[in-house]
Amino acid sequence: MPTSPNAPLAVAREGLLTLLAPPRCLACRRRGRTPWCTVCRSMVREQPPGCPRCAAPRGGVHACWPTGAPIDATVAAFDYRGEVAAAIATAKLSGAHAGWAGLTEALVARLAALAPEVDVVTWITTPPGRVRQRGTDHAACIAREVARGLGLPILPLLDARTRHRGRDAYRACHGLPATDVLLVDDILTTGATAWGAATALRRAGAGTVHLAVLARAGTHPLGA
Repeated sequence: MPTSPNAPLAVAREGLLTLLAPPRCLACRRRGRTPWCTVCRSMVREQPPGCPRCAAPRGGVHACWPTGAPIDATVAAFDYRGEVAAAIATAKLSGAHAGWAGLTEALVARLAALAPEVDVVTWITTPPGRVRQRGTDHAACIAREVARGLGLPILPLLDARTRHRGRDAYRACHGLPATDVLLVDDILTTGATAWGAATALRRAGAGTVHLAVLARAGTHPLGA
């Protein structure tokens, strides 16, 4: 099989990139593996399978999505603490964009096992000012990996250019008559951001909205 004339150049570029920016653990920043070195990976806590509506661990009473929430189901791969929190912060705020692929693997595997019945993947859009500051829309990076892993189409369905009462507000970019949507973000904390984004999708006609996040932060009461 003939070799592309550009192949040696591509290999050289990859070698130079590895030399100048070697793979590092996103949590402790040691050279080695991405997203975590062996030591940090041993301390990562995956979110155990829990409540299908809010992804909280099972057992006892927990603060689930209230009745009438625009989100039908939630999947989270990790517990947002320690090495997970450090890795997400490094990928999002320190320019380690290549780390999103590794961080998303566990979420893709969990979603593949659950096989949610959705038509399209989208993400909770980051406002343009923060995208310019960080160099990328981190939720879009996660969504691309999810869509690729599940073999689903991906579309930008939300606009986050407006502000309301000091928080991000969203509107749908398209009509979504009876479309079932997988909505992706990095962290679920109080749920206010996801609620606002899912509400915009519902107003545009979406059927069901499934939320997928890398990590769930604690067991805070969820709501708008």
